[in-house]
Amino acid sequence: MKKVILPFLLSFVLNVFLSSFAQAQQIKSYNVNQQIIQNGLPANWFLADSKGYTFTIEKHSKYPDKTQLKISSISDSNGYSGVLMLNIPENLEGKEIAFEGKIKTENITPDGFAGLFLQLKPKVDVENMESLKLNGTHDWETFGVKLKLKPKETRSIAIATYIVGKGTAWFADLSLKIDGKDYTEALQYPSINKADTIYNFDSQLKEIALTTKNITKLTHTAQIWGMLKYFHPAVTSGKWDMDTELFKFIPSLLASKDQSTTENLLSEWIQHFGPFQPSAEQSTVAEEIIAAAAKNEWIEKLPYSNKLKEKLTALSHVVPVAPNRYIGYFDGAGNPQFYEYSYKTVQLSDVGFRLLGLFRYWNAMYYFNPNQKLSAKPWDQVLSDFIPLFVGATTKASLDGTYLKLFSKINDTHAFSYLSDYYHKDIFGPRGVGFKTGFIQNQLVVTELSDDQFKTGQEIQIGDIIMEIAGEPVFGIVNSLGQYIAASNESALKRDLPNRMLRTADSLLLLKVHREGKELDVYIPTRAIESIKDTDAKPKPAIRKMEDDILLVDIGVFKDSDTQRLKDSLQGQRGLILDFRNYPSASMHDELRDMIFPSEKDFVIFSTSKGMRPGLFKYTTPVKAGAENPKAFSGKVVILVNERAQSASEFQVMAFRTIPGSQVVGSQTAGADGNISWLPLPLGYSTAFSGIGVYYPDKSETQGIGIVPDKIVYPTIEGIRKRQDEVLQAGIDLILK
Repeated sequence: MKKVILPFLLSFVLNVFLSSFAQAQQIKSYNVNQQIIQNGLPANWFLADSKGYTFTIEKHSKYPDKTQLKISSISDSNGYSGVLMLNIPENLEGKEIAFEGKIKTENITPDGFAGLFLQLKPKVDVENMESLKLNGTHDWETFGVKLKLKPKETRSIAIATYIVGKGTAWFADLSLKIDGKDYTEALQYPSINKADTIYNFDSQLKEIALTTKNITKLTHTAQIWGMLKYFHPAVTSGKWDMDTELFKFIPSLLASKDQSTTENLLSEWIQHFGPFQPSAEQSTVAEEIIAAAAKNEWIEKLPYSNKLKEKLTALSHVVPVAPNRYIGYFDGAGNPQFYEYSYKTVQLSDVGFRLLGLFRYWNAMYYFNPNQKLSAKPWDQVLSDFIPLFVGATTKASLDGTYLKLFSKINDTHAFSYLSDYYHKDIFGPRGVGFKTGFIQNQLVVTELSDDQFKTGQEIQIGDIIMEIAGEPVFGIVNSLGQYIAASNESALKRDLPNRMLRTADSLLLLKVHREGKELDVYIPTRAIESIKDTDAKPKPAIRKMEDDILLVDIGVFKDSDTQRLKDSLQGQRGLILDFRNYPSASMHDELRDMIFPSEKDFVIFSTSKGMRPGLFKYTTPVKAGAENPKAFSGKVVILVNERAQSASEFQVMAFRTIPGSQVVGSQTAGADGNISWLPLPLGYSTAFSGIGVYYPDKSETQGIGIVPDKIVYPTIEGIRKRQDEVLQAGIDLILK
């Protein structure tokens, strides 16, 4: 029988052949140090966005045989920016690129600055010194900008010296380094596997027929690909690029005619990456420290032989090498950090990269989301359900919408996302209104008026009940938009929906409102969503002394510097109210550790996959709040919460709740706690999730549940109309009992 070489194996052989001939080509010098001068400027460098500036080559301040660059604004110019740039048409191997040099400044205006600029092109990454605000007058000092190299996505490198605003800056001793060595010593990318570079910007995949068989095969491929990616030692050590390997494999998979051929392809694909050795090292982990575990039930559900299932089960027991090519962990909290390509310049029309986004997300959540068991539906089903949606998402709007629907399935309010734009304009609309609304007594109610150029307060009133938006009933809009909102619980969903419901593409938004027994049609002018800012009519004090010897602390305003003033103010007070209906500006439970806590108690336990096999999460030791303090504040402590309390707010409330006699007042919080991890996705998209698990000391869940108050109090429509803070009043009443 004639032996058939499968397409992906043929490609593998070709790559090995080519790599044996790969030669390290010498990178030529591009005059990064600006020492070769032509026509009064450094050779190869050019002016960019530089009207109103002079560029002068001077003798070096320290070395007479060298030169330095001076950029200075012309006295009668507007002094916008003066930029001298160099494009380097190279793509270099390595981990980090650094552009460094010495800078001196003179009389740069406060609204201006000088600096260095570094960019990986096209649209891969960019860094400059804007945040340093190097202005005024400063003597010579060394500065630098750095970026992680991403040679697979990079085609060229750009560097620049610049000044923004009026003033003068000098630049000298410029250098460009790859992993600490001069760039001319680096290797050109690719130094191996040159044939695979065709997949860097084009998956080479064409239209995919959405048959039941193809969807099933793609589902199995995604699951096996993820296991290879996170477990196989040759992959985790960086020897294989799994994005490319996926693109190379799918055509063969889709071409298979029967289940037997599909199984052989999958089995040979696994073998293609080399041998692996399962380990029993973590199979004996004590059950009591396991917070969550991916059970890999999908393996047993595969319609293939036991031989293939046993091979995958063995792979799932490999302890991956460290460091891992695709995953690491942040210091401290131990939430995962993903090392993925963003593919910012690939075409949305490329079905391969659309599927890659789904496969990457599904596996990241399966193995590294500590709360994956709380997903809206079985995670296996999510994968098979969404494959047709991603194949069919051929427009910006449809792809954004599909991603948002996918993110909502993990039931995590931390599932923020940057898609084709930050505001998801194609889904919710590019314009909005300045006033605020909320669901009060199951009605959409105007809660705050905006102070802007449209003066919407003259058109609509606090307490108005919105019945229809642009002719559609409010609760019909809730049903249609709710599928796009990532929320841990109903409280968070109702918090985040109103803002999106009042988005539109129109310059005027028609609202039907109910006011004092009448229904009114009101036209509200809208603005570009990015121009709408939160504005409080009056700045709130961090600490407010109220009647009856009660102290109120606004957590959203309180800073570390307010700690001593609070300590002094507490003396002789009857009660303390901590208002957590906002995001904290300080670590209040630490700041007040020796002030209002009478003793030290456990208040939280975390879970992390750091140090474990992917999919396995262990509990950490309990974290304590407070300190032994017989002189602690003896008054009553009340904590106010609502749906706006999320993450750090919820975490701190858990600590304050350990104070004996303390009471939490308000409504259920957002139920999203734990340090956030971001996952890069193709097309430059990205999304986030809660990267560690957060539990009470008895290991009961907080995710999805949040803080359930001791005393439930909701605002009322009547209270909103009368500008009454009913939750605060309930807290005061508890102290006065």
